[in-house]
Amino acid sequence: MSAPIGQHWTQVNEGEDLLGADFIARTFAFPGPKTKVYTTLIHHTGNTDSEKAILYVHGYTDYFFQTGLAEHFVHLGYRFYAVDLQGYGRSLRPSTPPNWCDSIEQYGQDLDIALATMKQDGVNDVILLAHSTGGLVVSTYLAQPYAPPERESHYQQAFPDISGLILNSPFLALPFSPAALNYLSWPVRAIVTALPFVNIRAKEITIYSKTLHTKFGGEWDYRLDWKPAEGFTLSLHWLREIIHAQRNLANQKIGLPTLLCHSEISTIGKLSVEETQQGDGVLNVDSMQIAANKTFTNLSSVEIPKGFHDLYLSHQPARSAYLSAITEWLTLENAKNGQQN
Repeated sequence: MSAPIGQHWTQVNEGEDLLGADFIARTFAFPGPKTKVYTTLIHHTGNTDSEKAILYVHGYTDYFFQTGLAEHFVHLGYRFYAVDLQGYGRSLRPSTPPNWCDSIEQYGQDLDIALATMKQDGVNDVILLAHSTGGLVVSTYLAQPYAPPERESHYQQAFPDISGLILNSPFLALPFSPAALNYLSWPVRAIVTALPFVNIRAKEITIYSKTLHTKFGGEWDYRLDWKPAEGFTLSLHWLREIIHAQRNLANQKIGLPTLLCHSEISTIGKLSVEETQQGDGVLNVDSMQIAANKTFTNLSSVEIPKGFHDLYLSHQPARSAYLSAITEWLTLENAKNGQQN
């Protein structure tokens, strides 16, 4: 099918998703910085008459596979969508390195495609739900200088309203404590600026991966080619862009109603699976909270005891606490707006 005038993407595929008959996947192609890239929009088939939806954005070395998360929102009366960003999961292609980006801003194209397609599906109101690096991607998108009406004019395409943001352990700050961050952020910036084309090859399986995948005794059986246990090769160029986006975001103000959920403690550097499972084994929750306080002016925060970095992938008590926190926040926000699911 051809793209409408003013629209820079083309849908190239649609069919039942690998998650089963309850999920449909649509693939879109569009021009990337160097070559054609792809993005994939997955949606649950429930609540097709609802005008309200959740759009989930995954983290680094990640893709959408959490069917129970989708079912939770469908049960609440929402439609559920998720996007596998360019260079991730279903959108991986041999022509582009996994997770590569010239800048965090380029993922705004994936979000434009997802939101415009959701509008075509009849969705008029969207809550964004983003995990880890996805939280930085979405926050950067929301802080952009041009408003939705200007996007609509540019693309000749309608977009739904974005009425809220839920952040699941967002990557808003480097994984250092607040005190260490003051001393280490500048040296790290200097290194990644001086050596942007250096890549650090991943060799060992991370402790965090051992807390998750069934292969290592965890609860989750996801694709290890799309979410490798040792991670993909780390590009210092990517890290430089992360730091740049974090610094820019710290100087922005976002007034959208926002819920920040993170673990009660950080367990970075712990040497055993059991110790790592007591908290966030990837990011520092104190630095994350401080960064969020700087940017989001309508912020609610919830700490989840024994929550993993991806709170939904935690053991059941923490997972339930996370979902309950979201449900309570949505109920409160709907009451403020006089809405009912």
